Amino acid sequence: MKKLVVTLLLVLGLLVVADYGAASVAEYQVSQQVREQLELDEDPSVRVHGFPFLTQAVAGDYRDVELAAKAVRVGQLSELGVEANLHHARVPLSDVVGGTANEIQVDELVGRVKLKASDVGRFIGITDLTINPAPKDALDEPADDANEGSSGTAGTGTSDRSRAKVALDGSLDIAGNDVRVKVIAVLSLLNGQLTIEPKKLDIADQALSDIPLGDVFEKSILQQFTTTIDPGVLPFEVRPTAVRVERGALVMEGTAEDVTIGAGGVTTG
Repeated sequence: MKKLVVTLLLVLGLLVVADYGAASVAEYQVSQQVREQLELDEDPSVRVHGFPFLTQAVAGDYRDVELAAKAVRVGQLSELGVEANLHHARVPLSDVVGGTANEIQVDELVGRVKLKASDVGRFIGITDLTINPAPKDALDEPADDANEGSSGTAGTGTSDRSRAKVALDGSLDIAGNDVRVKVIAVLSLLNGQLTIEPKKLDIADQALSDIPLGDVFEKSILQQFTTTIDPGVLPFEVRPTAVRVERGALVMEGTAEDVTIGAGGVTTG
């Protein structure tokens, strides 16, 4: 009986090794396709979720393929994070094994672009900028329970995912003094671009926090945080439909269905 158990465990162990070995082959194939499509300098990170992998491979249907590329350059931005989840990516097993996979059919593709605080800070000229989700009661708006703790809806508490509230923090030169400033702003989508519109100002520096600021002076400070950023298209030409805020980053995302990824480009529908 003991020998039978040992033998069974050995067989299971070999199957696991074979499973992950096959997964690495598929991940490499997808990585190469993505690198070509996004014109990246390095292979992106690719992971095929789900176990056992071989069941998915035989069916040619991978339930969730996750990929991520860091430090992607778009215009003045140099640290974009590009991520995507390919739900039910379909590639024949023979093409994967033979290394000839040149087309991937995807039922649903969720794409994301993350703008790091360092990139946004350089863009608006505030080099020590920090980004955080705004408090749920910021701007005295009703909280959106569905988004509580991540971004909140910036508006009337509805489920409009194209807007979010963001807390920005950075140092500005005010009357020759390096002053820490906090701003609550509305982040929104406008023609595929991210717009930051500051709404509330706080002076974090205790030495200056009790000094009343004139309206014109306050507006001039808020204006330094006001900007529109074009991070380029989402991965695989997904149309952006939602924004949210993470600690240290602004996130733009969208979903597309019936996507074909191939050497000739990307098509949907």
